[in-house]
Amino acid sequence: MKMKKLISLAVAAAMTLSLSACGGSSDGKSDTGSDKPSSKDDGKKVVTIWSWSPISRTMDKMIAAFEAEHPDIKIDFTYYNYDPEYLSALSAAAASNSLPDIIATQPGSLTQQYADYLIDLSDRAAESWGDDWGSNFADVVLDQVYLGNKEGDKKLNFLPIEAQVISVEYNKTLFESLGLKVPETYSELKNVCDTLSEKGYAPLFQGGASDWQNLNVYLMLLSQYGMENFDKAQNGEMKWTDDVFVSAMNTWKRMFDDGIFQTGALSATCYSDGTTAFTAGQAGMIALGSWWTQEFTGEDVAQAVADWDFDYFYLPPMEDGLTASTPVGGVDFGMGITENCKNVDAAWTVLESMVSGAGIQACADDLNNLPAFKGIEPKAADLPDDVVSQFNRASGDLAGAMNQRVANPTVDTALKSALQAVASGEMGAKEAMQIVQDAQDAL
Repeated sequence: MKMKKLISLAVAAAMTLSLSACGGSSDGKSDTGSDKPSSKDDGKKVVTIWSWSPISRTMDKMIAAFEAEHPDIKIDFTYYNYDPEYLSALSAAAASNSLPDIIATQPGSLTQQYADYLIDLSDRAAESWGDDWGSNFADVVLDQVYLGNKEGDKKLNFLPIEAQVISVEYNKTLFESLGLKVPETYSELKNVCDTLSEKGYAPLFQGGASDWQNLNVYLMLLSQYGMENFDKAQNGEMKWTDDVFVSAMNTWKRMFDDGIFQTGALSATCYSDGTTAFTAGQAGMIALGSWWTQEFTGEDVAQAVADWDFDYFYLPPMEDGLTASTPVGGVDFGMGITENCKNVDAAWTVLESMVSGAGIQACADDLNNLPAFKGIEPKAADLPDDVVSQFNRASGDLAGAMNQRVANPTVDTALKSALQAVASGEMGAKEAMQIVQDAQDAL
């Protein structure tokens, strides 16, 4: 009961945050039709952007590429760590009507919290890429753009910048040295993990204190029961207490009990506990995704990164009769123009470049993550073939990916809390999923 109350309190807190973030959004909005620049710098139009992604070095390259093509526009970029810095900054700025021209967002819960502060980009998207502009994005990406919108609401709050697929990254050099192969069954996965543990390595490193990674692994497991179930539950067509969700939650718990994850996984973080161990060759596997290639273009990288000892696979069937995990993913992050923006034309010029122009090409060349816009691949001449091949393979996987995003913040919080409760043994799978269903029913 103690954990059940804690989860209920967490859900209530998320609801309060969502309401407070949207409070007063109808008052004091700036004129979005103004031709005046947001501010001036040597006569240039200045467009302000806040984001947690991409990483700073990549964004610097994107900005440089844009400004080289548009010398009359200067980008004033502020980088935040996502949680709590970025989320806190957004909340405070929304409350004080001081949001920047462009903000970064993710599909579903985060976008819906700030939808009232964002302008509709539909007409501009059609002007730039045609009435069928959506065909430039994978189906899962386009669907996520509208995730959480009410039925019939086609307001385009943001445009995708980067996309991703989540997967299991593994150290192929370590695997080869221990005579291990990519597992194709649960039994083989357990044998791989047992061998790694016996040899002193973390098996599948799990940052159990990182809610997002817990959810990613759960979605990989859930995909083995069918790609459509996750969205059906969010749409009210299935119950979160249905067998497929409970079974996936039980498998999640079994991965802790069977030593698939390392000892002490619940108190570890993905960044930086897991990634530090992985790059140091101390962990055999870790649940990450297509953004892992960004490590290669960093400075002073670990030897395993410089040699690119890594590859990826999807979880094998965790029970007889199931299929291997499908790619799961969609939009990594996107950007929208706020109602505060006083020069929407300049802001759109920036956003268009970040979606389909020089900005996103610079991002791809830095291997930060997959371009959401189709047809953009790394062109930098100094990138090794195997790294680029993995990057492009992940990009191809995106076409058949299952949705990764939760539409509503209260359901998102409930699901992440349920995963913690089940993993710790303080709640059974059925009871935990009832908490998620309660959050869904309260919408």
